[in-house]
Order: sequence, then structure tokens, then C-alpha cells
Amino acid sequence: MMSPMPASEIALFAYLVNESNKRYWKMPFVCSTTRICDDLRLSRQTVITARKHLAERKLISFIEGKSRHVPSKYTMLEWTDDLTNNLTDGLTHDLTLIKDKDKELFIGKSSENFNSKKESKNGFSKQKENRRICSVTTEGADYDSTF
Repeated sequence: MMSPMPASEIALFAYLVNESNKRYWKMPFVCSTTRICDDLRLSRQTVITARKHLAERKLISFIEGKSRHVPSKYTMLEWTDDLTNNLTDGLTHDLTLIKDKDKELFIGKSSENFNSKKESKNGFSKQKENRRICSVTTEGADYDSTF
């Protein structure tokens, strides 16, 4: 079993996943180490160490940039390939189609439930609303007599 990941590695991995997602997962993608340091508020050495550890864990691969004008290239490795293994073993292939008549019945019931929930006004049911509205008469004489 591998050791737990430090916060810097988790932050870098999440950052790289986000950057990859912005680029529609086209690999490899470039990202400046300086920009990563600024965005994550980590030192350059911490980012370099975290990046090396992520590569050792086979979560990413990277080619270190040569200069400020040639940024590092990152590739997110195929770490999700085996996640769905054994998940579909228990599913059956005997699926039944819902007929149009059944669909209307199902939709009708679900809309009835929706309408019954809609009876509340501003988050309060009518019963609570009726309890809130009660007339209280006050007179200045009653107030003065208590003192």
C-alpha cells in the first residue's frame, strides 16, 4: 500500500485535472510551473517535488520545461481504465420496455406528487400559515397598568 498523499500533491493533482478538463482532455497539455506556483501558492520546490511524486504514483507523466518560454508538458495517465471492472457483473440483460400507457400513468403520478408539494407558500404549509396569522388586539391602557 502506498503512503498517504500530502496536501501539496493532492492540490497539484486537482489543479492538473482542472487544467486538463479546460483543454477537453487533449494530451499532452502545457502549463507553466511558475503559473502553478502562483495559483496554488506553493513554492517552486514543493511543486517540483509533488510533480515527481505524482509521476512515481503513475498518475501523471511530464516533461520538464526548458525555460520560462517553454513550459512543462503534462499528460494525465490512464488511471481510470480499470475502475469499472466487476461493476456490471451483477446486472441482468432482461430489461423491459415501458409502454406508452404505462408512461402516462407514471408521469401522472409523479406530477400529482409535485402538485401536492406545491401547496406550500414560501416554504410554509397552509396549516402553518393559518397558525401564524392570528389577530392580537393591544391597547395602550393595558400596557400602562402593568407598571
